[in-house]
Amino acid sequence: MKPLRILYGITKSNFGGAQRYVFDLAVESQKAGNEVSVMCGGDGPLVQKLKDAGVRVISLPSLDRDISILGDLKSFFEIKKILKEIKPDVFHINSSKMGGIGGLAGRLVGIKKIIFTAHGWAFNENRFFLNKILIMELIWYTILLSHKTICVSEKTKKDVSWMPFIKNRLVVIYNGIKEFELVPRIDDSFTVGAISELHKIKGLDVLLRSWKEFIKNHKAKLVIMGSGEEENNLKNLASKLNITDSVVFKGFVNNARAQLSTFDIFVMPSRSEAMPYALLEAGFAGLPVIASSVGGIPELIEDGKNGLLVQKENALELTSALIKLVDNKNLRETLGTNLKQTIISKFSFDKIVRKIFELYK
Repeated sequence: MKPLRILYGITKSNFGGAQRYVFDLAVESQKAGNEVSVMCGGDGPLVQKLKDAGVRVISLPSLDRDISILGDLKSFFEIKKILKEIKPDVFHINSSKMGGIGGLAGRLVGIKKIIFTAHGWAFNENRFFLNKILIMELIWYTILLSHKTICVSEKTKKDVSWMPFIKNRLVVIYNGIKEFELVPRIDDSFTVGAISELHKIKGLDVLLRSWKEFIKNHKAKLVIMGSGEEENNLKNLASKLNITDSVVFKGFVNNARAQLSTFDIFVMPSRSEAMPYALLEAGFAGLPVIASSVGGIPELIEDGKNGLLVQKENALELTSALIKLVDNKNLRETLGTNLKQTIISKFSFDKIVRKIFELYK
């Protein structure tokens, strides 16, 4: 690939899955000899990580996830101005807000290659019906404004493929991960873990209710790494359920994936997902996983072969899966080994990035 001028755009600058995606691509693109910039809202961990990696960052103070007519208009004109100045060969946009505003600005400026990555659809969340319809319309416009839309799972693609005039714009490219180091394990107490942003969509309240039943007959601890808007609600729920003695909220943990070696089981009880990095990383670490059968997760987890799938919102089924694994060490080892093989064969970062770079040509 000849050197290109590439601009990545994303709404928030925290360090969730979409931000990890942008970080990894930006660093890899720059290593390949391209001129790379990343445009994002806020001044979160993503900004510092990019600067530490030597990637140029353009801050958009007015850009925020919540809808604000004045703020969004200001962001639109800021993005349009930046696009005129940089004149990127490729404008790779991520997240709904950046996708919609950035896509429109990119078209008006005349950017020849606009790529949008869909990390999941907001209409899959628990929202009012009319709200979902509006979101679907905005997503449709975003896909139309982009030359190609990357769906990170077949389910992500299927969710929108019924929309008119967009079928040939959609391509499925899974998320991919690189090798990473794990910290030595010191504590040998049996530990069930979750790494997640603390949002309602992640279903951690379901996990806490399940844990109340599980802990009645099993000695173990539950460790939850991550921060977010639901943190206080989850802590209050744990207190109400009288399980605080066996539940540890670690908050935001830098390089949390390195701590996967401290878990015996990894749990992801989400209400909605596309193709979550945390699950890929848990698999690469060789952990047995229990996950909700939502979004693209069944494309990664084959129930009973390389993990256990449970129905979302079903605390009793989650409890049964926990009991099944904690009582069977051989099953835990088999599921963990099989999942790691799946990750290595299907979700290698090198394979994934080559597919994405093909779209830049």
